[in-house]
Amino acid sequence: MSNNALDRLINKQKPKVPPRNDVVSESVSNDIKTQGQQELNTSLPPSDTKATPEEMPTSHESETSLSQDQKPKLSPDTFETVRNTIRIESEVDESLRQLCHEERITKETWLEAAYLYLCEKPEELAQVIQLAQERLSQRKAIADYKRAKTMQERFL
Repeated sequence: MSNNALDRLINKQKPKVPPRNDVVSESVSNDIKTQGQQELNTSLPPSDTKATPEEMPTSHESETSLSQDQKPKLSPDTFETVRNTIRIESEVDESLRQLCHEERITKETWLEAAYLYLCEKPEELAQVIQLAQERLSQRKAIADYKRAKTMQERFL
C-alpha cells in the first residue's frame, strides 16, 4: 500500500500554468517612482527649517530631548534598519511596553532615542553601562543555576 502511494506521489504530474508576465513598462515604473518621491517630499518637512512648538510632539521627556543641531537627519534614501531579537526581563518588558503605549512610540524608537541621548551624556552613559554589567552578571548566575539544576535532574 505504501509503495503504491509513493509511486502515485512520484508520478503525479504538476498542472501546467502559463508563465507570468510581470514586466512593467519602464515609463510606468518611472512615473510611479517620481509620484512616490513627490509624496515623500510633501509629507516630510524641509530639513533646514526647524519645527514650531505646535508641530513638536508633546512628551514627558521634552526637557531632555536632543539638541536641534545634534538630532540625526533621517532621509528615506539612506535610512536602513536592522532586525534584532532581544531578551528582556518580563517586568521590564511590561513596564516598557506600557510606557511606549502611553507615549505612542515603539520600543525600538525608544531604545534608539535613549542610546542617542546617553551618547551626549557620558556620565549617565557610564552609570547605565555599570548597571548593565551588574545585570549581565546576575543573568549569568541565574543561567548557571538553571543549567546545574537541569543537569542534576537528568542524572538523578
